[in-house]
Amino acid sequence: MDQYVDRARIAINELLDKESNTPFYHPLKEFLKGGKKVRPALLLLTYDACKGVAEDPGPAAAAIELIHTASLIHDDLIDRSYLRRGKNSFHVKYGFEMSILIADFILSLVLDIANRYSNKRVGEILANTSKRMSVGEMMEVQALKDGRALSLDRYLEILKLKTAVLFEAASSLGAVIAGKLDLEKDLGLYGLYLGVAYQIKDDLLDWGNKGELTSLLKGDEVQDLLEGIAINLAEEAVSKLDVLQDSPQKNILRDIALFSINREE
Repeated sequence: MDQYVDRARIAINELLDKESNTPFYHPLKEFLKGGKKVRPALLLLTYDACKGVAEDPGPAAAAIELIHTASLIHDDLIDRSYLRRGKNSFHVKYGFEMSILIADFILSLVLDIANRYSNKRVGEILANTSKRMSVGEMMEVQALKDGRALSLDRYLEILKLKTAVLFEAASSLGAVIAGKLDLEKDLGLYGLYLGVAYQIKDDLLDWGNKGELTSLLKGDEVQDLLEGIAINLAEEAVSKLDVLQDSPQKNILRDIALFSINREE
């Protein structure tokens, strides 16, 4: 996995270094130093697992991480969070104006990347993913403002849109850019199931924190129920890998799904 994270970082830096003359370069470069880079690494992994030789997946991997980055910056603005990963949030360090305008800058980079690929599905996936994430973000804001009890189905729908669709985009784009359109659906579902399981585990680890969506879930056994759902989704994700030939990359993808529910942080 480490080599794919390294490849993702290289692709991101190559993209950003071309924008060094803009006021967004240094803030974005600094912010992107951290993070696990799971989503772009997932795209590169699925590309290799599909034995892709068609087009360079690096720019698309960078686009996935940029979309994720914009969502984090705006999350902290919306939540009025002053810290991220133990450091000042982006808006605290660089200001409100930069935090808003950098999303427009990121959008321009993603549009440029989408235009580089011969297959228009790349642009369609990136656009649809950004739209669905925005819907999920707004659904969460509305639910927290409303403050009423949240049904489990509604909670899972928000998780799918806010978080999991970007995992889905990463894994499906790996297949599309590799030229394996017949694998797009199954690998997309792998990412979707993985993404929901991953976020449920995050929520379970943060259980009881004020302002979290889980505070709106009611029931004495809801934590056990969510744990079971996450396990089932991780297993479903693994089953979607059956479309791939055996390879080291397939094994890593399986391990990622299992790790998503067994991690302690």
